[in-house]
Amino acid sequence: MTKEQEIRNKVKMFRPTSQEVNLFDPNNNDKSTRLFKFKDDQDNRFKIWVFTATVRMEIPLATSLLFSINFPDKVCLANKKLKNISGVGIVFTDNSKDDQIQSCIELLNDDLKSLQFDNNEGLTVYRNSLQLTLKHGRQLLPEIEVCKKMKSLIELNFPDKINEADYSDLPTDLRQILVKYETLAITDDFERDELIGELSTRQRNDLIKSIEPKLEEINLFLDTFDDKPLTEGAIGLQCLAELTIELTNDEKKNHS
Repeated sequence: MTKEQEIRNKVKMFRPTSQEVNLFDPNNNDKSTRLFKFKDDQDNRFKIWVFTATVRMEIPLATSLLFSINFPDKVCLANKKLKNISGVGIVFTDNSKDDQIQSCIELLNDDLKSLQFDNNEGLTVYRNSLQLTLKHGRQLLPEIEVCKKMKSLIELNFPDKINEADYSDLPTDLRQILVKYETLAITDDFERDELIGELSTRQRNDLIKSIEPKLEEINLFLDTFDDKPLTEGAIGLQCLAELTIELTNDEKKNHS
C-alpha cells in the first residue's frame, strides 16, 4: 500500500477528494505531489498535502497572529526565535506581537503537548490558516480533533482585526508599513510621549529600521495633498514618521 493510500484510509470517514499537485514548501524544503480535501460534520474544511516524509494538515483560520513552532517560517517571515518551550518546541515569530503569541501558546499548551512533536514536526499559524506538519505514521484523526480545538481557541481569543480604515490611496509598500505599525500611529503628542516611554529597545529598533528608509517616500506622498485634507492613511503615515524621527533623535542624544 502506498503512503497516499494509507493516508486516504486514515481519513476515509470524511470521503476525501484527491488530486495530483506540484507544491514546493520552502519551510521543509520538500515537494508535495498529492492533495486530499474534505469537510467534517461541522463544515470545517481540511486539506492534507502529502510530502516525502511528512503530511501537512491545513484548516482555514482567521486571526491576527503569525507564528511557527519548530520551523522558521520562510513564507511570511516568522523566522525569529522567541523561545524554546519544553514539551512544545521552538517558537518563531516576526517579533510584531510576541506578548500575544506567548499568551496564545500558554492557552494552547495542553493541546500542543498532546501532539508530542518531534524535530521534523510542528505548527504554523498564519492569519488565514493553521497548519500542522506531521510524520506519515500519525493516525490523523486525533490530530484533526486537536487542530479543530486549537482553531476555535485562537479565533475566539485572538481574532483577526477588522480594519475599517481605508488605506487604498496609499502606495502598496507604505500601506503595508501602516498596517503593521498602525497601533503606533498616534496623533496626540502626550499619548505619543507615553508610548515612547513604553516601547522596548527592540520595538524602537524595529520601527526605525522599517520606517527611516521610507521617510523621503512618505514626505513625497504627503506633499501630493498640497492644501487638500490628509486622508486617514496619510495621517497615520505622518504620525509614524514623526514618531520615528523622535526615536531617532533620542538615539542620537543617548549616544552623544
